[in-house]
Amino acid sequence: MLNSLSQAVKSRSTKKPIPHLRWWLAGLLLLVSVLNYLDRQTLSILAHTIQEDLRISDAGYAQVVLAFQLTYAVMYLLSGRLLDAIGTRLGMFCFVLWWSLANMLTGLANGVASLAFFRSLLGIGEPGGYTASAKAVAEWFPMREKGTAVGLYTMGGTLGAAIAGPLVAFITMRQGWRTAFVVSGILGVVLALVWIALYRKPEQHARLSPAERELLTKENVLGKPSQMTAQLSWRELITLKPMWLILIARMITDPLWYFYLFWFPKYLQEARGFTLQQLGATIWIVFVAADVGSLLGGWLAGKFLQRGLPPINARLRIMTGAAFLLAFSGILPLLPGQRWPIVLASIFAFAHMAWLTCITCFSVDIFPAAIIGSAHGAIGAGSAFGGFLSTALVGWLITHFSYNPAFFMMSLLHPLVIIGLSLMLPQAASAYRRTLI
Repeated sequence: MLNSLSQAVKSRSTKKPIPHLRWWLAGLLLLVSVLNYLDRQTLSILAHTIQEDLRISDAGYAQVVLAFQLTYAVMYLLSGRLLDAIGTRLGMFCFVLWWSLANMLTGLANGVASLAFFRSLLGIGEPGGYTASAKAVAEWFPMREKGTAVGLYTMGGTLGAAIAGPLVAFITMRQGWRTAFVVSGILGVVLALVWIALYRKPEQHARLSPAERELLTKENVLGKPSQMTAQLSWRELITLKPMWLILIARMITDPLWYFYLFWFPKYLQEARGFTLQQLGATIWIVFVAADVGSLLGGWLAGKFLQRGLPPINARLRIMTGAAFLLAFSGILPLLPGQRWPIVLASIFAFAHMAWLTCITCFSVDIFPAAIIGSAHGAIGAGSAFGGFLSTALVGWLITHFSYNPAFFMMSLLHPLVIIGLSLMLPQAASAYRRTLI
């Protein structure tokens, strides 16, 4: 079926070159990321509604989120190995199709057990989207453009979350919450078919223009000698010190973003009195600010690179500024009303996504393209495991105390990590690169 679809696309095409093809493909990565977070965020937006309809407690909701994050963490690790084995094109198709079908099945849930099961299926598929996106950037983009490309698809996640608020609220108020899961799942199936028809590596793509081929060759994306052509064994993978530093950094800091995805919409409804309609009308502001942070973080790092700063140092400079802003996370629950939570959450989301874009780029800065999937997958697994632990902790804090301790905890994460990364990562990356020569 896949081969016949590809042949049909080829037969209808004169194979006319597409100018700036890599940026069209980056746009496709953006759409994949948008759908990834739209599917994921649908449950967060509807958490209060579903809890009331299915009589699920906060502890039960935490179990549902944990089920997703557990499979998400495990599959992040395995998805990287799978992608390095079968390739970016087929791997992305399989993952997008899987998570889209899983999201549609969520509309059949009738209690904690079934809801947790369907979200665990979603967790199996979704990590592959980001692992494949990192691998696609490594395959298509020169060093000076990688930050912008990563920022673009990272922005897609927050754009998807921004779209989810008004879209899911609109569908739910007219057709019920179950329909919202079906609609977003159908969109994902369509996108999977578009991906398998259009994506190829640059050396295999018939629509690559001569000018872009020349550029990619000049920038050592095409035609460069491979430093590593085979997958690393698990034993070799776990000896990579730069990978461990990035993994631990994301495991500690990504919980802030998981908190804003899974708990902040509930916080606005339960602690600040937002209705579903008010939530749909305002929550998008937080995620648009995160979009700006994603793009600006990658773009600014690129500017520092053009001035001659080494890639890791350029990204650490952006991350230091983000960590400074995020140190003030604990003041959010102390300010009254409904406006201040949205304003401050927008600032913190902006800062974290600038941070996330830069830390994601470390993988493509440091590791050869042949092992990007495995390295990025292991790092993503650490991120998801951190989210898993933090979700359990946040659920316990909210159940026994309030949301306030969770906000205070978030103010410590990034400042602590930036100190450790600044001291250790540049030296570890340099030592690793010397082993490739």
